[in-house]
Amino acid sequence: MSDAMNIVVIPDGPLKISNADDVYFDGEAQDVPVDVYLCRCGDSKRAPFCDGAHRAVGFSGACERAPAGKIRVWEGQTLRTFFNADACMHVYSCKPLKALRAQEEAGDAEAAAEIIRVVGTCPSGALSYEAKTDLPEPEVKTAESVIDIIAGGEIRVKGAFAINTPLLDRMAGDKATLCRCGRSKSKPWCDGRHKGRKDFR
Repeated sequence: MSDAMNIVVIPDGPLKISNADDVYFDGEAQDVPVDVYLCRCGDSKRAPFCDGAHRAVGFSGACERAPAGKIRVWEGQTLRTFFNADACMHVYSCKPLKALRAQEEAGDAEAAAEIIRVVGTCPSGALSYEAKTDLPEPEVKTAESVIDIIAGGEIRVKGAFAINTPLLDRMAGDKATLCRCGRSKSKPWCDGRHKGRKDFR
């Protein structure tokens, strides 16, 4: 699409997504209009789409937890990596980083490239990195604007997007995870609390 993907967080209401190249729910492509409204309260009978249930359940879209504002920094020999806990949704794709960092500190030339790859798998943008020395740039494919809605989970935004709420520190604006269960303390961002909601699809 020629127009950039735009996300509007409607106060105490759904997410309005405009100009996404593709929208998937539970791995299946959805035939949707240019503007699509996604449920944020977690009670829609038309999940993942909004059916107005937020009004009946008294959904509040307010962020309950004040951002900590502190970025954790790890200084390696060739890389500096950053972690923003306020953006994290706890899918733990970062588990290999501890061992990889030890390898990088010990001079393993391939560890830095693997750290970059692992950082790139973080769906929320909580992880990022800076090269401290000249490193080969990873191959970056031009990404389409995709909304990937996980059944019983979050909305994954992939590709450049604009949103009407401030991005968290060090979020790059080309990936994010958004809450749709209604329970996140970091709305509109997902914090993984959907895992405690057994009735949620």
